[in-house]
Amino acid sequence: MNRYLLKLAAVLGLLLVFLALWGCGESRSRFAGTYRSEKTVDGKNYVDLDLRDDGKGTWTLEGKSVEFTWMVNEGKVWLYLKSGGIIIGTPSEGGKKLALDMSADWHPGCPANLCVSFKRSAEGG
Repeated sequence: MNRYLLKLAAVLGLLLVFLALWGCGESRSRFAGTYRSEKTVDGKNYVDLDLRDDGKGTWTLEGKSVEFTWMVNEGKVWLYLKSGGIIIGTPSEGGKKLALDMSADWHPGCPANLCVSFKRSAEGG
């Protein structure tokens, strides 16, 4: 029985360490807010991006929204889609702009033809 309790305590201890380290990620607050694509999609509509401080967000185009979770890692904004996809955003101008790499590949930057650039909306509107 003591062996069982020791194993249980070790597992719980590791879980607490993992949760503590996970919570110590970079702050999202400097990137939280609403963004709008700088260009229209197919010359018609803009994409609206909402990054909430709680790590949840939405991508809205033509009245249809997709929900995702997001975090900041090494100064980049990582969007985690429910389908398992990951989109990496590169912030600039102190978080006023965000370039999302839509190439589905790992690039150090954002390829010009596969990049959606967003500009942060004015606070309060």
